[in-house]
Amino acid sequence: MSHAAPAPSRLPIIKVYAGGIATQLLTIGIARFAYTPLLTVMQDQDVLSAKMSGWLGALIYVGYLLGAMILSVLRNPAIRLLLFRIGLVLAVLSTFAMGWTQNPWLWGFSRLAGGFAGAAGMLLAAEFILIWLTRNDLRPDLGPHYVGLGIGICLSGVVALALGNDMPWQDQWLVFGTLSVVLLPFAWGLTPSPDGATRKASASSHHSYAPATKLWFWVFGAGYLTAGWGYAVGATFSVDILTGLIGSNNAAVIIWIVLGLATAAGAIFGSVAARAFGIQRVLVVCMAGQTLSLAGYALSFGTIIPFIAAVLFGACFMAVVSLSLMLTGLKTPQNPGAGMARMTLLYGMGQIIGPATTGWLVAAHGTYLIALAAAVALMILGTGLTLWANKIE
Repeated sequence: MSHAAPAPSRLPIIKVYAGGIATQLLTIGIARFAYTPLLTVMQDQDVLSAKMSGWLGALIYVGYLLGAMILSVLRNPAIRLLLFRIGLVLAVLSTFAMGWTQNPWLWGFSRLAGGFAGAAGMLLAAEFILIWLTRNDLRPDLGPHYVGLGIGICLSGVVALALGNDMPWQDQWLVFGTLSVVLLPFAWGLTPSPDGATRKASASSHHSYAPATKLWFWVFGAGYLTAGWGYAVGATFSVDILTGLIGSNNAAVIIWIVLGLATAAGAIFGSVAARAFGIQRVLVVCMAGQTLSLAGYALSFGTIIPFIAAVLFGACFMAVVSLSLMLTGLKTPQNPGAGMARMTLLYGMGQIIGPATTGWLVAAHGTYLIALAAAVALMILGTGLTLWANKIE
């Protein structure tokens, strides 16, 4: 007669989530999101054009998509752990590389590597934590893990604000690189490692979600793709958009910091709300909220509406990401990591096309209005597709 493994004490749970948070801070907060506040600094110091900023933003998501493609087909736990640790190292190197060169091609490779690191942080760390929780008969909850993404946004904004616009952009990148070195051992040592036993335990766990059908996967995934487009436009260009609306880069960075706090809160809100109302219902509400936030960026005047839009954007996009990946993992119990990676491929398509299209539209028209209107229209479509996916199940 087999017995379930005893539930771990509180300390191991705290350590596991701390590892996930450190990973998010390193691979997303720095390797990915440091680019957002420093984008405006680099433009102000005449080293980066609007079109180039859009292409560099798109290359982050190309790297992210490449990582997701690899993870969607690789099943060996040892190889997945190796890729996770490679991603951690790339997060550090890609951040330093942005300050070591002024070559646009090397910048591109750096952003590509940063995107790959982001896939390791978003997908593999989430997979390892989800499997560990399931194996130990704990509620599969990724909300605390994704709090690290919101804290990472805050970190990027606080550091950028502290350094100011007068400090050379190269030195600002090197400061972020130094912070990434500090985070590396915590992300490496505290995130749980996968093995055959944990994956088997995860596959044999019981939950209330029907296995994903092909129709559900593609309808839900199409909606998730539009969320990726909306997220990429709002996240990559937030500081630049807010600077144009408010007329002050420092005020825009402060709002970016508040957005990060809202993102951290959104991860917890999504987790708590999903317990009370179900993942699918909360997802629809958060998709609608993300749509409204982008409309707020497009139509806002003064400082109050941009502030509200930034808070709503941060809270909603994080809830959409964390709940969508958790739902996909629960509906693909035999291999939750591969299921989340395939869903991320669709999200990544929106993340690649969104920044590149936005950069082109801004260069052509001199305003973010048209790009934001396109993102809002797609998000409305995506909300409808998410509703349809709920009815399929």
